[in-house]
Amino acid sequence: MQKTNTKMLTTIAICIAINCLGAFIAVSTKIPLLLDHIGSMMICLLFGWQYGVATALLSSVLNQILFDPFALPFAPTGMLMIFMVGMFYERGYFKKLKTIPVLMLAVIPGSILGAVIQGYIFGGVTSSGSDVIVRFMINKGMNPALASLINQYFMEFFDRLISFSIVTSVVRRINVKSLR
Repeated sequence: MQKTNTKMLTTIAICIAINCLGAFIAVSTKIPLLLDHIGSMMICLLFGWQYGVATALLSSVLNQILFDPFALPFAPTGMLMIFMVGMFYERGYFKKLKTIPVLMLAVIPGSILGAVIQGYIFGGVTSSGSDVIVRFMINKGMNPALASLINQYFMEFFDRLISFSIVTSVVRRINVKSLR
């Protein structure tokens, strides 16, 4: 783990703000995306998964306090996803393989955890814009956890694909050494 400095802490704070802004947009517009870990993913790619996971946790705490009563129970899902992306990134899987299959694998553990939280703790209904899909599947007789799992997986995959695309295009343009 590298030495933490003022530039790194400032970058982390900015990325927490980016996470909160993205989550606020998603919650307030009810779009079927999360947009809550763009900043965490950026920190993960810039400084390592440990910092990315901490950024994800701090963002969830702040989102819970500010506007989303469902944010904190889902904090472990974001942290797990950032950990998975970080592990795959550090091992070079994004360079060796294509981004889409790697992200498809990276979101599986977080999707399962998110589905358990959404299905069993909240009965399938949270602040997400995709709750309409979950509610539809539940009304058609599907188990809330299974409906949540299907929803979580596809929502998280597309959300993380968008986030990863944004983050990698930004990270390529940043002089990482100047932040360390």
